[in-house]
Amino acid sequence: MIFYKNLKRKRNTQQKNLVYSIFSDGETSNVDESLVKANQCKRSYNFSYKDGTLKTGLGIGDLKVPATEADLQTLHTFDFSQIEEIKNIIFNKWYNVNTGKYYYQLLIIDENFKIRMLPMIDEYNGYVWVRENRLEEEPSFICDYRLNGLESTIYFTTTGALALSYAQSIIYPNIPAMISCVVHYDKFFGITKANRNKLVYTTHTELNEWTASEQQSVVEFLDNSGLFTKLVTFNDYVYLFRENGITKISLYSSNDSFSCTHLYFSPSKIFEQSVCVCGDKIYFATRDGVYTFNGNSVAKVLGQYDVYFKNLNNENCSSACLDGKYYLATKCNFFDNQQVGCESGTYTNNVLFEIDINSGKMDMLRGVDIKKLVSVTCPFANKVVAIFNNTNANKVGEISHDGQVFGQATQKVWESFSTDFGFYNQRKKIKEVILTATNDCKISIESDEENKIFDVFGAENVQRMQINVSGKSFKVTFLTNSQTNKISKPKLVFDVVS
Repeated sequence: MIFYKNLKRKRNTQQKNLVYSIFSDGETSNVDESLVKANQCKRSYNFSYKDGTLKTGLGIGDLKVPATEADLQTLHTFDFSQIEEIKNIIFNKWYNVNTGKYYYQLLIIDENFKIRMLPMIDEYNGYVWVRENRLEEEPSFICDYRLNGLESTIYFTTTGALALSYAQSIIYPNIPAMISCVVHYDKFFGITKANRNKLVYTTHTELNEWTASEQQSVVEFLDNSGLFTKLVTFNDYVYLFRENGITKISLYSSNDSFSCTHLYFSPSKIFEQSVCVCGDKIYFATRDGVYTFNGNSVAKVLGQYDVYFKNLNNENCSSACLDGKYYLATKCNFFDNQQVGCESGTYTNNVLFEIDINSGKMDMLRGVDIKKLVSVTCPFANKVVAIFNNTNANKVGEISHDGQVFGQATQKVWESFSTDFGFYNQRKKIKEVILTATNDCKISIESDEENKIFDVFGAENVQRMQINVSGKSFKVTFLTNSQTNKISKPKLVFDVVS
């Protein structure tokens, strides 16, 4: 009997572990897939991942205010059933000389241009009452202003300016419609809607005494930085933002002269509604992403998200700053063929960014069409308030961190790049996923050979799940519609066959 040697080569199998331990690093969407690490994030939204775990993200709920100053725990919401659309909103405070107290309120403009008041202490059980009905059009600009010794809110329109205060309501027909204005060293600077190439300058702040000759006091720049868009007082200077640049205005207090220094030229348009002072920086956005300005120089932030902004017109964005965070409501393109929230219909904006100005860390809420953001700071509340386009056009909401939008849980996703785990052209089998998930979620594992989705049922203990997905390259996605979430310490156990 002849025995032949078995010449068939045995496969060498190695077991490997891959720990998804870098949730806190955020996305790397501007890096080519061939260069990323095996567990880096390509796309994530509606999760918070700042501490290294996937947790409950941003949300929006109905605006709530205290019932009385003596009872800050009992909260009221407002009845907007008589309003079809909220066109604009501003927060301010007025001083009542009779009571010696400040009164804080949100003023909204409805579809008929009526100004309605939402007090920050609600003694009327949610009733939204009309404060003024003499506006004839959407104001070009709204701001707080001290006029005739009274703290007022000025509504600039083409038919004049409406000055609204605690004690009076007056229309000044000679004041032109502004798109931005500031007061600095008791001098007034403004940009008129009619001529956005000139800066209006007056030597006093009493706009009710505006004369035709003062409208001639203008500054004009003959360069290529574009139209004037926004004025900001910052670090004892006035900064003029233009379509493609920033100019510093230095005012000399000893006389009425000032100098202008062009500091920055942007190759991409600066969206004026994104410009917002946050601490020791000014944040703004362009088609190329988000930037900061410290008064002298410009720096890019969140560069890994630039691809989302590329070539999008975000003139209808909005921004606010509160408690060391910059909020930006804008439009982004996620390039994933998904329709999240408002994206299933027509929309103007679809993303809210919350950026910590100290750490640079960020949370993102996708799927909400926000029209305008307003920061509210008063003795009774600190919050960011929003009004909306389309579906929620008659609501006022407040930014939360509860993972839901007006009571409906958001769709939350964390998606990796497609990766070969560092073993090029070698076949692998993912055998197990080990993780802790306190709420129900799903894990999608897609390879070049197959795609499987696994249900994970919430538990406090570590779970081991049998997977058995084979291929040479893999993409891992965590997704859930649960309101609250905590996914931590996920580990992939896989074999490499050589």
